[in-house]
Amino acid sequence: MTSTPAGRDMVLAQAASVEWLRGLPRASTPVRAVGDSATVEIAFDAAAGHTYEFTNLVAFASGTGASPLRAARQTVRRARTRGYDSLAADNARAWARRWETDISIDGDPELQRAVRSMLFYLLCSADSGTGMGIPPMGLSSGGYYGHVFWDSDTWMFPSLLLTHPDIAGSLVGFRARTLPAARANARANGFRGAMYPWEADELGNETTPHFAVQNARSEIHVNGDVALAQWQYYVASGDSSWLARRGFPVIRAVADFWTSRAAFDSASARYHIRNVVSVAEGLVGVSDDAYTNAVARRSLQIATTASRRLGLPADRRWSEVAAKLHMPIDSASGFFRTYEGAPDSTLGWITPLLAYPLGVPMSDAAKRSHLTQAVSRLEEEASGAMMGITLLSVGAAELRDRRLVDSLLPFSYRGHLKGPFLMASETPTNNAVNFVTGAGGFLQQVIYGYTGLRLTDSGLKPAFPPVLPSSIRRLTLRNLHVGGKLWDVVVDSTGRQIVRHESPGPR
Repeated sequence: MTSTPAGRDMVLAQAASVEWLRGLPRASTPVRAVGDSATVEIAFDAAAGHTYEFTNLVAFASGTGASPLRAARQTVRRARTRGYDSLAADNARAWARRWETDISIDGDPELQRAVRSMLFYLLCSADSGTGMGIPPMGLSSGGYYGHVFWDSDTWMFPSLLLTHPDIAGSLVGFRARTLPAARANARANGFRGAMYPWEADELGNETTPHFAVQNARSEIHVNGDVALAQWQYYVASGDSSWLARRGFPVIRAVADFWTSRAAFDSASARYHIRNVVSVAEGLVGVSDDAYTNAVARRSLQIATTASRRLGLPADRRWSEVAAKLHMPIDSASGFFRTYEGAPDSTLGWITPLLAYPLGVPMSDAAKRSHLTQAVSRLEEEASGAMMGITLLSVGAAELRDRRLVDSLLPFSYRGHLKGPFLMASETPTNNAVNFVTGAGGFLQQVIYGYTGLRLTDSGLKPAFPPVLPSSIRRLTLRNLHVGGKLWDVVVDSTGRQIVRHESPGPR
């Protein structure tokens, strides 16, 4: 069976084989084809007290022409030759290898199940060597049309980076592979460098629906998110060869985009990024959005640092724009506004993102103010998406506020997990599953928030004291991959231990 998506020369092929023991009484197996789908019905006279076993082997392939269908059929034939037991044993061994890296929680069985289910669903959504990002709903549904957003780079990637860097490599590899499309998009919009799409298809083309065209044109923070993920992959792996070949071309092109997108105002002697869609997408056409400007500045700084690491000349415009890019700071309080001139009513989960994941330098008082505003908004709008809420605990842990960590923990996952398989819904009420964006954010809370670990320009560092929720006696991150080595991180009432294994981990 084949299907061709509208507007594509791509062919999707599926082949299947249904097997059962011979001798089913009065069996009939009609096959019905309707459009690009098919069904097989097996009807027979079943006897009470008997057990009947059926095996359904299914293979998928994609490509052009007739080759995908041939590939799918060949895969099914090979599977039939091997048999179900052999295939199941291979699958069990593959999952055992995946679970060699694990997050173990002592003291809170409910949280342990939640963490493992979210990691499981992330692992089901991507694989190594694919060069593909992860859509918000993973592979579970057609939600958000299967497009790739910043969710892949900022929400899911960091949780896979230390646990399964081979899969994380596919996510950053997707952006490297689609760099030509991002360059073409920048040219089409009148900018230099690369302008990554708000919603990307598998080729990296802008595929945002017409009803959200403003996001395609103006929700440009995604470019900084892309560059930051590339840099994080490098600092976690220490692979300078990868940086030179794959990561830096993306980082450099994004930096060039920002220097052409930012506009200089001679009166204030500052650069401004005007007319954008904020991370809070209801804020359209705003100027100097806090997150957009912060991630732009960070990606410009990364470009300069990466150039020096590789012994390459850095474009002076990168450091100039980074140094003079305006940030919307309230002059009276010293705290960040959502965007320049934003009213207090817009304050919510956006400004806490400046501290984590962006690492914007600020006082503890500013962090506290941003968190307080976000928690207040959370109490008013308890049915929000499983995004910003998942990272608030990271900020609370930075402030060593265990009481706030405890109060935020149930909000960040309980209402979103749907039984019996603990799949994450986008909001507590919409039942849009499986929202792996939220799973990725929640796992960051555990991996980075509770441990105090941060990815810095010098690699993974113990940047803050660890803070565990009261329900956890001991947290163990087993077999993390950093710098080509394997590490265990253990946090308990005595503090944090980071133990390097004798044998090196795979690159």
